[in-house]
Amino acid sequence: MGKGIAMTDPSDLIRRASELSERADHEENIETRDRLLRMAAYYVSIAESEEWLAAHPASIASVGDLLKKP
Repeated sequence: MGKGIAMTDPSDLIRRASELSERADHEENIETRDRLLRMAAYYVSIAESEEWLAAHPASIASVGDLLKKP
């Protein structure tokens, strides 16, 4: 994995979250609907994390600086 490259494409995760939400809208079983919605929210959270990581790549130097601080 190179610097600044997300492990998973955030747009794929958002698409999948949308599909799960759509399935939840048509689900009659409350437990299943809630689980689908939790999964969708988790996918969105992962997508946001991947986008942030891509925009803020960590360098060895910056990690080393953090370790040196008291």
